[in-house]
Amino acid sequence: LPEICAGMFGEDQSEQLRQTERCRRMLSKEKNPPITDVIQAGLVPQLINFLTFEHMPKLQFEAAWALTNIASGTPDQTQEVVQAGALPYLTTLLSSPEEEVREQAIWAIGNIAGDGPQLR
Repeated sequence: LPEICAGMFGEDQSEQLRQTERCRRMLSKEKNPPITDVIQAGLVPQLINFLTFEHMPKLQFEAAWALTNIASGTPDQTQEVVQAGALPYLTTLLSSPEEEVREQAIWAIGNIAGDGPQLR
């Protein structure tokens, strides 16, 4: 996780993409994904920041997918995504010219809404 953090917070955009993809893959594990570790490392705000990188749709896609996985966790983990301000950025991605980005934003929003009536 330290290498992922360093790359995601660094200035090199190709490294940001590479490490965001590693983060997403780590969160995609079927059993016990390290969602809490990613939250505690402070990566949720950076993932949300990457949703604004219109010049890098692959990074937007990977960041949205990682947020989708975090939002599929416990109610508290889903709340972390919401409280960090992800929803306005995810809804903006619904207008992305990239189909895979739009689809991933829908998945993330769906996971948030599916957490319960409070978040709908």
